[in-house]
Amino acid sequence: MTETVWVVRHGQRRDTVDESWSVVADRVHDPPLTELGRWAAWRVGRRFASMTRDVDAVYASPFLRAVETAAEITDELGTEFRLEPGLGEHRNPAWFDDDPDVRSPAALAARFDDIVLDHDPLVEPAFPETHATAMDRIGETARRLVAGEAGTVLLVGHGATVGGVVHGLTGDADDVETPLCGVTTLESVGDRWRLVDTGDVTHLDV
Repeated sequence: MTETVWVVRHGQRRDTVDESWSVVADRVHDPPLTELGRWAAWRVGRRFASMTRDVDAVYASPFLRAVETAAEITDELGTEFRLEPGLGEHRNPAWFDDDPDVRSPAALAARFDDIVLDHDPLVEPAFPETHATAMDRIGETARRLVAGEAGTVLLVGHGATVGGVVHGLTGDADDVETPLCGVTTLESVGDRWRLVDTGDVTHLDV
């Protein structure tokens, strides 16, 4: 049984600091991290690597910014991660004209050595989504992931991922904070989940 869940939002994305990037981008809705974003993700990895507790499983949204964040973390941990589309970004029609175009699992695995392709997707998002639909989708994904794993599970995604996981496990996401590369911690208490900490970025204070 899963005892602890850590949820991490991706690092800074390139399109938020470089307006010209979208003009030449192959996938305008799937930006990479900036150098600062990669550094922050590496700091998350250092934080987890310094702990005595092992990370037993890592799952990431297939959006490039989340994959790059997960790769920085797992490089520090010396472990692998799997892709789960159910953790992906909110398919908000105000943000996207159509279902966002992301790289295939095979293409991502060819680029990132830490990706393992032995995981069948649990939940496939559909476009468009309301906020409530996205929260339900992510929450269902989280419940199914923790039911199938033991120990400590790390989930890497987006602001919506953090809120959806917390809501799906505890039933309430009102107090959730989602800064870039923030760490949110949940622990199981009997058959229930408790939010221990949210949006912790102390690992970035250097």
